[in-house]
Order: sequence, then C-alpha cells, then structure tokens
Amino acid sequence: MSLSPSALKPSSVGNRKANFGDGATDGDIGTFGTVHYFFNEEPDQFSLDSRTGWVGLRAGLDYELMRRFTVTVLARDGGGEETTGRLRVNVLDVNDNAPLFQKEAYLGMLRENEQGPQYVARVRATDEDSPPNNHLTYTITSASAFPGYFDILMQEGYAVISVNSPLDYERVPAGRIHLTVMVRDGGSPSLNSSVGVTLELFDENDNPPTFSLPSYIVKISEKIIAGATVLFVNATDLDASREFGQASLIYSLEGSSQFRLNSRSGEITTTAMLDRELKAEYILIVRAVDGGVGPQQKTGIATVNITILDINDNAPSWSDEPYHANVVEMSPLDTDVLSVLAVDPDDGNNGVVEYRISPPNPFYTISNSTGKIRTTGVTLDRESADPRNALLMRTIVISASDRGTPPLRASVSTTVFVNLLDLNDNDPTFVNLPFVAEVLEGLPMGSSVFKVQVEDPDEDNNGLVTMALQVGMPRLDFHLNRSTGVLTSTAPLDREQIAQYHLRIVAHDAGQFPRTSTSTLTITVLDVNDETPTFFPRRYNVSLQEDVPRDHAVARLNCSDNDAGLNAELSYFITDGNQDGKFSVGFRNGVVRTVVGLDRETQAAYTLVIEAIDNGPAGSRRTGTATVFVEVLDVNDNRPIFLQSSYEASVLENVANGTSVLQV
Repeated sequence: MSLSPSALKPSSVGNRKANFGDGATDGDIGTFGTVHYFFNEEPDQFSLDSRTGWVGLRAGLDYELMRRFTVTVLARDGGGEETTGRLRVNVLDVNDNAPLFQKEAYLGMLRENEQGPQYVARVRATDEDSPPNNHLTYTITSASAFPGYFDILMQEGYAVISVNSPLDYERVPAGRIHLTVMVRDGGSPSLNSSVGVTLELFDENDNPPTFSLPSYIVKISEKIIAGATVLFVNATDLDASREFGQASLIYSLEGSSQFRLNSRSGEITTTAMLDRELKAEYILIVRAVDGGVGPQQKTGIATVNITILDINDNAPSWSDEPYHANVVEMSPLDTDVLSVLAVDPDDGNNGVVEYRISPPNPFYTISNSTGKIRTTGVTLDRESADPRNALLMRTIVISASDRGTPPLRASVSTTVFVNLLDLNDNDPTFVNLPFVAEVLEGLPMGSSVFKVQVEDPDEDNNGLVTMALQVGMPRLDFHLNRSTGVLTSTAPLDREQIAQYHLRIVAHDAGQFPRTSTSTLTITVLDVNDETPTFFPRRYNVSLQEDVPRDHAVARLNCSDNDAGLNAELSYFITDGNQDGKFSVGFRNGVVRTVVGLDRETQAAYTLVIEAIDNGPAGSRRTGTATVFVEVLDVNDNRPIFLQSSYEASVLENVANGTSVLQV
C-alpha cells in the first residue's frame, strides 16, 4: 500500500481530505478482498473513514505549535491480513497571528526648544508567523500635539521615534504628547496592532511674569478695618510647568508698612486702621518672580495707587424694636399697618433717614420719609399655600440709610411681624375627591367602603367641616359619617344588579356665614365569581352525512355568564361521548367540529357532553353543561363484494344453449 502526503492549511478544519482507498489493493475476491482502514494510534487532529480510506480533519491545526504530523495507517482485509502505511501531513502557515508589541505602553522624554532631530523612544513588536507574514512595518498613526513633527525609522531591530523640530511646552496640555504607533505584518491580508507612546516634555523658563495691569488704581474708605482686602494683583507666566510657570510665582511689596501682600495669592490687605486726614494716597510697588534660579529667574513689576476716601461714619439705628402689628386678611388698599423709626446722630443730610422695604414686598408699601407702612391692595390671604407669599405677608423687612455721600445704612434691618386675623374666606376642599373607589360585590352590610377627606385652612369654626350625602342621590345602600367622612355600606352589594354608584358629597364649615363645597364619589362594584355559565339551549340535535370533511362545523354553542372579566371568560371541553376522538370543541368560541371523517357503518350516532368553565380564581370556578346529539346519515360509500375469490364449473361440450352453468 502506498500513501501520498497531504499539505493542509491550519484554517481548513473539516474541508480537506486525503484519499487512501486506492493505496491498498488485495487480489482476493469477495470478503477476503474487501479492505478496511484504521489508524495505528488514533490522532486528535484527524479522522479516517474505514471503508473509503478518506482522511479528514477533526480539530484545528496551528502552524506555530506543530508544522508536521506523521500517522501510521493499517489496511486490513476480510480475512484478517494487514499491512501498514505512513501518512505525513505538512501544515502550511497562514497569517493568523497579529504582530504584538513587547510592552503595553512606551514612554519618552524631551526638553522643549531642543533642535531636531532628537530620538525620544523606541518600540519593538514580534510576529509568530513565518516569512513573509512576519515582515513588520511601523507607522505613527496619530499625535495629540504637533502632528507632522515626528518620524519613525528602523535601527537594530527597533522602531525609533524621533522629533524633527523644536517643541513648545506651553502648547502641550499637561506637558505630555500621546502618540499612537501601528505595526503591520506582511501577510495578505495583513494584520496590525497599535500601542501608545507617551512623550513627556520638560519646560524651559523662557517667559517672564506679566501683571494684568501695569498700574492698579484703587479707592478705599478710611473706615476700612485692619486686615481688610484692598485688591488682588495678578501676574501670569506663559511657562506651563509648576517649576517655572504660574504655580511658581512669588509676590513682594514695597512702599508702606500700612499694607501687606500675600506672596502666593497676590492679595493686598491693610495692617492697621487708615486715616485719610493723615495720608490720602499711597503708591506701592509689587514684584512677581518665577521659579528660575540665579540668572534664569525672571521678574515682573507693577505699581499700585491707593486713594483714601472720606466717609459718613455714623449709620442710622432703630428705635422701639421689636415691631408687631395686627392686620385683618383681605384688608383693602392703604390700610394702616404701623410706623417704624430709625435715628441718626449725624447732622444735615448725613442724619436724614430714608426707609425702604428690602427685599421688596408686594403686599406692603412704606413712606421713605415717615416710615409709615400701608397695604398695597394685593390680596392678603392668611391661608395661602405659597410659602414665599405666606412669609412676605407676615414679615416686613425694612432697611434704613442716611442721605450722606456715600449714604450709610443701618447695620441691621428691622422686621415688622404681622399677625393676620382670619376671615371665613375659604371653601372646604376635598382632598381625595372626585375619585373612583372599587369594592367587591357581596361585601357585608356595615363594611367600610371609603374615607372622604376634607380640608379647610380657616381657623376655629371657620375651618370646622361636616359632610353629608346630597339629598336625592342614590344613597340608600350607603351611610356617610358626618364628621369622620367614613362611608359604609347599608346593604349587600350585587354587581349584577348595580355595577356603579355615583354619590354626591356636600361639605360645609361652621362659620357665621358657612361656605359649602360639593364633589363626586364613584363606587365601582367589582365582580365576584358568583354566576354559573348557562347554555341556551341545553341540548343540540344535529344530523350529519357520514362523508362530511374534517374540521366541519357541527354546532355553534351559545353559553353566557353574567359575571365580568375573567369570571365571565369561558373555556369549552368535551367531557363525555367522544371516546374515539371524532369531535373537538373550540376552547374559546364553543364551535364543535369534526376531527376525522365519520363512518355510519361503524357508529351511527354520538351523544357529546360539553362543559363550559369560567376563568375565575382557582377554587371558585363554575361550570355549565350542554348535550350535543349527532346523528350520522348514510351515503353510498360501500362496493359489492363477492363471497368467494374464484369459482369453478364443468360443462359438457354438447349442452344446449341456456343451460345453467353456475350461480355466483
């Protein structure tokens, strides 16, 4: 037996075979000449058809793990004679391995302003495939900054990344440039992988600090306290690193001990009380130096001109605090509320006080000269649900200031607390009506059905509410507690008699002039499965010819259930008379149909018992029964049959015509 080698690609599982049916011959005939093939040792990767000698793949091949397989094949004839052959399978490489970088990420470093070219990083990838599939080429596919400034070339097996032009640190966010390098193999189609390369750029101190203004002009009051902020000076440094940039700046101050400068924030504050009459103007010099050392340190300079302004140094103060007033809600326009008073010991306009409601209050107005408060005519509603309006109705915040230049305001505002007196101006309000309440039918008499909730924001009797069912409404089956609002049943409820009640509820308060509200409560009676399915008629008589086709409609049953929903949804079953399965009934529609053909000669009549079961809750389902009598009518569907399969008779050759020979 001679065996030919096969070359298989590793991706061709199940679609390549080697035929050894012609490789073994046997000169015998019959069973002794029939050859079957077997592996000497069953390999995991190959299968062998024992009759035809076809060798096939049963598992995938991987060139990178095993490039050649050698298996021994046995050929055995029907007499037990054997011979062996050897099969060598060479695995050809395909480009099934993408190139892989030796690291998950690479890092490079460079100082700004360095002249190119500068080598910053090198990367390397490997590919387990064989040539030419493992021939690798590298490209830079993206750069987060300075695209086009980078090149990549091969040196000693590495892809070396270089910068061809100087870089500016201030144009690079966080001082890092992120590159993406892609390697592609020589396969067809080729495979590729990408890796990130982070280039860390170091800053050079090439920018001096610059103040936002060359000269700051500030005017402050002579009343300013020690430690108060005069202004913030601000310098910027275009260098972006913490070493030389904005974070490295240190401020210094020259010119007066009356002021202090925070060396980091640039805040200028006073160190003592100022007196404009002693000195009205200060000229200060501020410097900002960056983090450079020695000759590399850079400095910015600005001037600060501070002018001290004279002040009106006595503020108005309140008299006769606290303030309380009683006002009836719904008071008309210009109703007097109260007068407030503030005094100022200063002379002239500096001692003349002006009043103002602050923040503005839409319900009240004040005379800016006398301090008299009146209503504006906007409705004062003691029961207002708006929390902002409720607060503004009850509290009037008033500020006072003199007419000095600049004017001084009282150190604190004063508050007038208003007590709003009640009027019966609100109707009772139903909290949970109108509403549709659902109750089960059959609920016992006296059961609680619903609780009506009513609110009246008025006080005392003005807010005391009682309730009643409106006279003339269909309320004989219910009773409403006048004070609690609990509605109870006074009779058993039957959905099949009354499915829904519409009750009119009246609520009124106990004020001197009562106010009334009405609303509707709808009671929906939910169904309970208390009705039995009923057939009409209960017996059906049907005549059918025996040759009616399959699925013929025999009878359409009429059944109803007075319940509702699932309780009235019916399912139909044949429970008797259908032992041979000739008929079926529609599970939902109740249509009786033939399942197979009928045969009158086998059975001439059927009495079917049909049950209809509702879909009420398990354990409470109800059933109705009907009878369908089916008479099968005859058709001529049987041929005559001879009593014997053959007949034999003997006749004399000279018998006369008409002689009886045989009766069949």
